[in-house]
Amino acid sequence: MENGTIRLPHACALYIAAILGSGVLFLSGSTADAAGPASLIAWAGVIALSFPLAYAFAALSRMYPDAGGAATFVKMAFGPKLGGLIGWCYFFCATAGQMIVSLTGAYYVSSSMGWGRTGMLLVALLTLVIAGTVNVQGVKISGRLSLLLSSLLLALLLAVIVLTLPRLDISRFAPFAPHGVASVGTAATMILWSFFGWEAICSLSHQFYKPERTIVRSTVISAAVIGVLFLALSVVTIGTGTYGDDERNLSPVGIMMQESLGVGAQIGTGFLALIICLGTCNAFVASLGQLGYALARDGVFPRLFVRLHPRKGTPVLAIASVVMLAAVGVTFTVILSIPFDKLLLIPNSLGLTVYIISMAAGVKLFNRLTLPWWSSLLSLLLCLCLLPFFGRSLLAPAAMAAAYLLFVRSSRQRPSVRA
Repeated sequence: MENGTIRLPHACALYIAAILGSGVLFLSGSTADAAGPASLIAWAGVIALSFPLAYAFAALSRMYPDAGGAATFVKMAFGPKLGGLIGWCYFFCATAGQMIVSLTGAYYVSSSMGWGRTGMLLVALLTLVIAGTVNVQGVKISGRLSLLLSSLLLALLLAVIVLTLPRLDISRFAPFAPHGVASVGTAATMILWSFFGWEAICSLSHQFYKPERTIVRSTVISAAVIGVLFLALSVVTIGTGTYGDDERNLSPVGIMMQESLGVGAQIGTGFLALIICLGTCNAFVASLGQLGYALARDGVFPRLFVRLHPRKGTPVLAIASVVMLAAVGVTFTVILSIPFDKLLLIPNSLGLTVYIISMAAGVKLFNRLTLPWWSSLLSLLLCLCLLPFFGRSLLAPAAMAAAYLLFVRSSRQRPSVRA
């Protein structure tokens, strides 16, 4: 969209497309498999976390409307070095995430059509290419497309919940915690994937119409809608036993539609899932293109990313890099037959790092004892509680920090080398 023209409906659509996206299509099955009915506790906990977290990001965006998003907030609080690191963590976290998003839609449609792994790979790659092409044309197309896709997603989820409710079996909620209490924490680390996105739209906040009102309103509305839908979908997934093997864990929405209306409904759901995942890719690629540009502008990313499309004014090279990196990851994932839900902990650990440092920035930047300050502090404490459940995947942020420092050091040496 043109500067200052993302209004409330488009803002809500961008949030919903970014957050509901692929996670809502498979995580209700994967988390139920990990923790059984006790996964509902994990869902409720992360949904509760999303409100102060979303509000804190909205308030930060209102205070610092910039394409750098979370990287800008951290830079203002702790300086450019840490801000650049958070920018890197988020850029590569969300880029890796687009592998999972594109593979989710591709799995839904290829499994319903019997296309196999080759078909899944081609569909996933096509999803990435379309998202990149749309965003090169400008954020105006992205906002309108997200509004349409969010509406389709809401319609699909409501249909699944309503059609599946009559088949709920209360006995399936016992035993409540078959894998122990610790499994709730494991499920929570997986669910965190579904709530990445509040920070994604921060990179577009400078293009909101009347951001002082639109950002907070769209955040609160989206958080309420998303929370209700996630919890309801998890209840019907557990109540119908739609989990326990790879197919049900990775496509519970499609399976429930098939069992409610037949194979034809599963095929239709597969194609709708593909369209929805395209919407998620579209929203994130828009955000990542802006972030790549902002990081290059600030000197902590390759300078070539500041180049804009000569006519559209979009960060075409940043967008292309997101698509290419995700495409390489998708190709290796399919060739090596890695279930995409097993990839979650790596981008999630990077994302949690972004959340923790961003919320610490909020605690420093906001006036003490105000609502944004309390929201930042509460979010920081809740995010820290999740750290012990990530284990060795916390090596990913450490590796990212090492790569970032190496880049910064080598960049500083370039002028003397040329001389």
